[in-house]
Amino acid sequence: MNEAIRQGETLRAPVSRARGFLVMVLAICMLAASSGCTGKTKPPVEPTELTIACFNEMTFDFIYRSALESVYPNTKFKIISLADPIYYRPDLDIRDALKEMFETKKPDLVILWDTQYRYAADAGLLRDLEDMAALNKFDLGTLYEGMLDKVRNNEEGKLYGLSPFFYSSAVYYNKTLFQRYGVPLPDQDMTWDEILRLAGLFVDRPGGENDVRGFSMTSLTKPYDLMSKIARTEGIEMYDKLANRLTFDSDKWHALISKVIAAYEHGTFKAEPYKAKGDTISQDEMVQRDLFAQGKAALTVASEYYVTQLKRQKQTFEWGLLPGPVQSRDPSRGGDVSVDSMFAIPAKSSHPKEAWKLIEGVMSERMSEVYSERDVGLPSRVKGRMAKDPLYEVFYQLRPMPQQSEYLLGVNEKKELLQIIDDETNAAIAGRKSVDDAVAGIQEAGSRLLPDRR
Repeated sequence: MNEAIRQGETLRAPVSRARGFLVMVLAICMLAASSGCTGKTKPPVEPTELTIACFNEMTFDFIYRSALESVYPNTKFKIISLADPIYYRPDLDIRDALKEMFETKKPDLVILWDTQYRYAADAGLLRDLEDMAALNKFDLGTLYEGMLDKVRNNEEGKLYGLSPFFYSSAVYYNKTLFQRYGVPLPDQDMTWDEILRLAGLFVDRPGGENDVRGFSMTSLTKPYDLMSKIARTEGIEMYDKLANRLTFDSDKWHALISKVIAAYEHGTFKAEPYKAKGDTISQDEMVQRDLFAQGKAALTVASEYYVTQLKRQKQTFEWGLLPGPVQSRDPSRGGDVSVDSMFAIPAKSSHPKEAWKLIEGVMSERMSEVYSERDVGLPSRVKGRMAKDPLYEVFYQLRPMPQQSEYLLGVNEKKELLQIIDDETNAAIAGRKSVDDAVAGIQEAGSRLLPDRR
């Protein structure tokens, strides 16, 4: 009998332990249920106030407020203005100003322009968003790669921010003029060399109209304007950061300066300074300078907003556009891509999860359609309406060029350097100097403006 009892106790022991374990599990589940953990993610508690640093409250209200209020409709957004010029100066002062703002104002979310963002990222002031995107199952593959390239353009190459839209440029061409002059229509992947070549053909055609140009841009007022655009596309640096020296005496700059001078000598371009009074350029003058819109230029390079302008003006000529100008050694890059609204979370944000939810809101598919209607740029989402529009899809086809080094010149010194470049190149165009002498003059006179960093 004792043996039977022992056998019964042996059989009941596992059952008893199993029942005890089941009771413990049920107790844990009841406790979890009482705290809201029922197998479904509980919506985050809406914060009463979030502090956001951006350019100013007017910009915030116009572009972002509706998107952020759709995430947290009862939250008060306290805006810290970054409109003070100290936050935009291209020198060390901006770093100190940003660091002080982060430490004293303690924003939960920041909306920064390109240079501010890079300074903040390199100073360790921002949180890496890669993990937050993965944790929240946010698919970065739905975003334009060029925008992601721009936000990863920092010393560590990390994703410290995201932007809901970007800006880019493309090559516009007047089909009517090309056909009238018997010049072959441009192809895909147009480099600056190809643009200059085609533009030069319009000069050579007999019987052409005197006021028709092969290429024109409203922003080109002097040779350096064209040089700087070509240098940016081709990744030709004017400053060696490590050696703290200008590089105009390099083979690449010599070839570039020679090319631009030859184009002016050939008549492809003409110097057309602004007739501005002071620093103000009238709208009328901008319209007068827009030869492409008047049907008097075969080629131009302009932003995505130019599509809207041409459509509103209901042009009488047929036009098209192509990606570019592209970099000669890497045709997948070009288009002068830029981003000026980087949403980022400070490393010391008191509400990082809530800030991320706001970023998800401005990056949503719904908001990308709103941006399409407001002409604030190109939505970063690649599956939106604008990205599929034949007139806009070209702006999504190229990735940006790597960021060029900054040369630490003050405003006055930079202005003086540009004047030196203009004087030397104009002397070469007029035949008063050789290209070699002009390049040497730029290098020598410009080098004296650099600060001593020893």
